Amino acid sequence: MMLPLDFATLAEQCAPQVSPVTMAAIVRTESGFNPYAIGVVRGRLLRQPGSAAEAVATAHTLAAAGWNFSVGLAQVNRANWSAYGLTEQSAFDPCLNLAAGAAVLEGCFMAARAARVDGRRDPQAALRAGLSCYASGNFSAGYRTGYVQRVVDNARVPASAPSHIVVPTIEPIPVVPALPVDRARSQPAGHQILEPPGNASDTNPGEPRASAVVF
Repeated sequence: MMLPLDFATLAEQCAPQVSPVTMAAIVRTESGFNPYAIGVVRGRLLRQPGSAAEAVATAHTLAAAGWNFSVGLAQVNRANWSAYGLTEQSAFDPCLNLAAGAAVLEGCFMAARAARVDGRRDPQAALRAGLSCYASGNFSAGYRTGYVQRVVDNARVPASAPSHIVVPTIEPIPVVPALPVDRARSQPAGHQILEPPGNASDTNPGEPRASAVVF
């Protein structure tokens, strides 16, 4: 298991174009910082590999049997390995896996910005749509499954971010507190502050996601 401090250094070296906070939130959601994690689509391993050798052997067996699966810190799907120069062995390399995941996320983020999925140029809306794309290949499924919210919940906002970052830090949407009843009645018509609807989601980490970065 990788410690968050180790991951911060790794992210700076291997995924410099993505905010380390955003990358850490994705990795926490996808693999729980386990570089040997394997997520099987429509299935699950009896247990997760405990070493690189065990992870590679398991991936080889899964591939030979025709399973669809994702591996490593960022849960890069086997369908994307060739595009990023990964093999059964190198896909478990923390730096190479993280670099591939960051490249997929950057592509999704830039596509979301170009599509202006929210009808305006809002980097945070584009980032959330990009997270959905990272998990499902489109800008909407990740909202329906709760994936986007789980990543947002796993994010932590730093004091500052390096200037070379392309994909920004996930920023929480602030809450507007509801006015007390007496004060609310005293406000002029048209100036009532409404409390936004809730958005609950399951935040249990569970097994590594099996559908990550599939296009």
